[in-house]
Amino acid sequence: MTVPDGAGLPSVGWRPPRRAPVVACALLACAAVTPSPAVSAPGDGPGRDALCGDGPLDILLTNDDGATAAGIRALRTQLVAAGHRVTLAAPDHNASGTSLSFTWGDVSVTRDPDDPSVVAIGASPATSVVIAANVFYPAGTGPDLVISGINHGPNSGALLMLSGTLGAALAGTVLLDPPVPGFAVSAERLYPDEPMDSPANRAQFDAVAAHFSRLVSTTRGWFCERGRVARARTVLNVNYPAVEIASLRGTVMARQGSATGLHVQVVQTAEGTYRARPDRRPVDGADDSDLQRLSGGYATVTPVNAELGDDDFPGRKLRQRLRRL
Repeated sequence: MTVPDGAGLPSVGWRPPRRAPVVACALLACAAVTPSPAVSAPGDGPGRDALCGDGPLDILLTNDDGATAAGIRALRTQLVAAGHRVTLAAPDHNASGTSLSFTWGDVSVTRDPDDPSVVAIGASPATSVVIAANVFYPAGTGPDLVISGINHGPNSGALLMLSGTLGAALAGTVLLDPPVPGFAVSAERLYPDEPMDSPANRAQFDAVAAHFSRLVSTTRGWFCERGRVARARTVLNVNYPAVEIASLRGTVMARQGSATGLHVQVVQTAEGTYRARPDRRPVDGADDSDLQRLSGGYATVTPVNAELGDDDFPGRKLRQRLRRL
């Protein structure tokens, strides 16, 4: 999730016209989009899911920062270079902080006139995933993997509850049938005093994207057992600290932290009008949490899913109180 700072989407060539769709559609009413080309997939053998092999994948790439954001464009370049077939389908606006929210009703879809595998969607990140998976793949097929990012800023600790980046990836696990596992990837800005799309920050996105592409190749088989996808309702949430990739201390699995450095202040801007403003504060994560590992210079990988239950609550005491009803 990128906390709004008043800046619009960075300029990277094509920009979807604001709410001026080439295609207007309700769910399942759009024309097909051709994924970017890739090498031919080698046969993984009968009865084997593509994700469980080592050939190219059909990847649905999205984010919450918008279809023209620097992070998603850098990641698309690296995934295509790795041989994957990539369909980029992301909001046509900055939709940070929208979590798993869904857009109902008619939705505008705008194709990049120079690349039919890129579409901007006038909806939330989660909605963009559902539309793309149902409409932009031939009947009876779908993506092998949903990848959301690279987000412009971290998505760790309790902040995950707000993340549109994670929400988009989770949409594949809970709103698609059959469910599709995924990754959510975020990176702290290496040069926070420079614009997100400055040459230095773009170079960092390129380096993060290259590292993450290798991470996908290394970890894709984790979703599988005996050649079949076994963890289709899981997302691997990946975070990169604000250090150069060459200086990473390593890439480690970490549990989700329970704290967050994001606090919200509400100010009155006019009579009857208020605005929420972000207030970031230092936060210490517990040992082995993503917050603690990120602060130590590690990239973190955290398995998450849509289950919001608290297994650590005192269940016996709650049951006793419920009996009094």
